[in-house]
Amino acid sequence: MAVVGVVSAVLGVVLSLALFMYLPAFLVDMFDKYITSGVLDAHRLHPLFEGIIKIVIFIIYMYAVSRMPDIKRVFMYHGAEHKTIFCYENNLPLTVENVRKQGRFHPRCGTSFMFVMMIISIFVSTALIVVFPGLSASRPLWVLAKLLVLPLIMGIGYEFIKYAGRHDNLFTKICSAPGLWMQRISTVEPTDDMIEVGIAAFKRVLEMEPDCDIK
Repeated sequence: MAVVGVVSAVLGVVLSLALFMYLPAFLVDMFDKYITSGVLDAHRLHPLFEGIIKIVIFIIYMYAVSRMPDIKRVFMYHGAEHKTIFCYENNLPLTVENVRKQGRFHPRCGTSFMFVMMIISIFVSTALIVVFPGLSASRPLWVLAKLLVLPLIMGIGYEFIKYAGRHDNLFTKICSAPGLWMQRISTVEPTDDMIEVGIAAFKRVLEMEPDCDIK
């Protein structure tokens, strides 16, 4: 099982890099070669095109896996988790009846976090191209540069998700909207027994981390 775990982890990383870094960059290269070849400063639009391609791939991937019965069941538990947390944040007793009434689209969801990171990466990558225009000329160098700024992108995304979860204003609503829309795929209405599991799991978390602040 240890070997299987390592192989799965390696394949997961390779697949992620291939789908969300190499493939968008490759498609943009083809687009640049056959469509925008010779256009002045077309390389400055590479981050925008790559970002759009990443978002499209992400949506297609999430929708495709959501059609698998086992993954759909996981997404139902995901919905139970969100509803349970909403119930707790609304200061209601953690009962199946109370949890069932809650919404399943939460602004601090990991799905929203991933979507926010893809949007932030467009701005950060564009800034890199503006400051270092020669980066896009070398595909390996460009991929390396994006890997190096990934911690920065993740940090900005994390801080925004925390901020969005604690503030309800026009700015957070607009920025959170794409991630919340994606949760229509990554969460599914749970059954009552799944809600019971969500409640039990959440209570256990509270027991282990009595001083945690999730609001």
